[in-house]
Amino acid sequence: MPVSDDDRSALERAREELYDPRRGNGLNRPSFLRRPGSHTTPHSWGEEDHARGKKHVRLAAVFFGFSFLFFLAAAAIAGYIFYYGGNSVSVNNISIDVQGPTTIAAGDTVPLSLTLTNHNSVAIQNAAIEVDFPDSTRAAGNLAQPYPRYTENLGTIPAGGTITRSIQAVIFGGAGQSVSLPISFSYGTTGSNAVFVKKSQYTLSISSTPLSISVDTLAETVSGKPITLTLNVRSNASVPLSNVVVQGEFPFGFQSGTSSMPLNGSSFLLGTLKPGDTRTITLTGTLSGQDSEQRVFHFTVGTATTPDATTPAVAYMTQDAVVTIAAPFIQTGFSINGVSSDSPVVTSGQQQSVSLSFTNTLATNVTNATVSVQINGGSVDYGSVHTTDGFYQSSVHTIIFSGDTDPSLSSLAPGASGTGSFTFNTLPPSSNEPSPQISFVISVSGTRVGQSNVPETVTASQTTSVKVATQVALRAAALHASGPITNTGLIPPRVNAPTTYTIVWNAADEGSAVAGATVSAILPNYVTYTGETTGTGSITYDPASRTVTWNAGDFNQGGSAQAAFQVSLTPSSSQKGSAPVLMGQSAFTGYDRYAGVQVTSNADPVTTETTGDPGYVPTDATVQ
Repeated sequence: MPVSDDDRSALERAREELYDPRRGNGLNRPSFLRRPGSHTTPHSWGEEDHARGKKHVRLAAVFFGFSFLFFLAAAAIAGYIFYYGGNSVSVNNISIDVQGPTTIAAGDTVPLSLTLTNHNSVAIQNAAIEVDFPDSTRAAGNLAQPYPRYTENLGTIPAGGTITRSIQAVIFGGAGQSVSLPISFSYGTTGSNAVFVKKSQYTLSISSTPLSISVDTLAETVSGKPITLTLNVRSNASVPLSNVVVQGEFPFGFQSGTSSMPLNGSSFLLGTLKPGDTRTITLTGTLSGQDSEQRVFHFTVGTATTPDATTPAVAYMTQDAVVTIAAPFIQTGFSINGVSSDSPVVTSGQQQSVSLSFTNTLATNVTNATVSVQINGGSVDYGSVHTTDGFYQSSVHTIIFSGDTDPSLSSLAPGASGTGSFTFNTLPPSSNEPSPQISFVISVSGTRVGQSNVPETVTASQTTSVKVATQVALRAAALHASGPITNTGLIPPRVNAPTTYTIVWNAADEGSAVAGATVSAILPNYVTYTGETTGTGSITYDPASRTVTWNAGDFNQGGSAQAAFQVSLTPSSSQKGSAPVLMGQSAFTGYDRYAGVQVTSNADPVTTETTGDPGYVPTDATVQ
């Protein structure tokens, strides 16, 4: 049975209204929920909503366009004010104009005209200008005074103002050198602590120098091999130049030798050079170092304030020479008496044994290799030189190792090595030779295939110097009837009866000076030290070790000294028929000042044989 409207609940009536298709496209809100003038929401986009969206998009585009135009206008106004208007200041509104020569001769006085203009619309304050010059620049009118820079405080420059300054400087440099002069202009503005800097530079070219120098030498040398440097100095001036000096700076490992003119320290004093004069200097020395190391020689030419000055007051030009140290194509090793040292020392009056090794350091064969050793020195007994695997050419004191004596040297393969040896005697020391020294000049030569695949002869040499240490002759003897100390007792000595003896030490330096000389010996336990001494230096006795020590001090070249002390002997019956020992072996030690080594010497033990006494006979030494 149908239900009447009156019988339906309010909830049921609302549900029917909600789903009733006749009620329109959307939900019908109760009247108490509707705002005046409101309308129902459509189920789909209608023309009215689409038009409303277009209207909103058009409004945003207009707003964005207006904002963009406002930004452009603001940027344009700000840029105009920054660059052209208002009270702003820009370094772009400062101009620096330099007028002067662009090509000069070194040593000329260079005039520069500097013009500064303030194109800003306001004044600038605390303006300062600085021009930097090369280190060798000198003041115009006083060449002895360095002129590293020009500085000036210009104060305030008004808007549109211009300041001009004239600068003069004497500039030096090498021919063809380009010199840049940095220019810095700084200033400030009113009401600001900021400092503005405008930079510029002016470039000059040096066409010639009053003095020029060139250096000619090898680009590569072997360590220890002599090297020659040739210096050419020329005057390009139109007037004579006085007190010309060439100052050299030599690299580490260079040892100067001979030169064509005196070397004062590291400088050559050339005196006065006339216009067009040329001086050539040759300097020979040795350069030591490791393989592939580079050494740089610096030579500066200029004029000094006095004829004896070794340093240029005005330097006109500096020339460098770079030398590379290369390993020798045949590496040699040298040892004497089994010792390899940079400063070897041998003893005079003895036989010396020399060993020589050689190795091919190249990547190719070396053919017809020859290794020679020339001996020089007044301490060598040249008649005693002997070799079993080489040839001694006595006329030039040279030992030669070649394919004739060692077939391996006919073709020495890469990395191949060999040895050679010889012996010789040193002469006894002489006080007439204050610095005894022996030099060994080792030379190698051979043929290798060069970079152009053409055989070429290569040579190298090095010198090893050996110092000869001095010798000290030490003698020890016993006296009874004579000597510097008076003795008592019976001669020959008797059993159980004391007899005193004087023991005398004599030490004579036969070569170079010796420092800190001492002599010591030990007394037997049946000998008593009496304490009586005399002679040079001082003698002490240590009872615990029974050691007598003579502190002889220093010996000059060829010097000598003597000292004596007394001992007492009371023979035992077991010593009857013998000549007892009064003192054991004597030992001398001292420091050779020239050779820089300790030198030693010994003397035989001393007995009751007083061979130095007048009328001595052998039976005087035998215990009765």
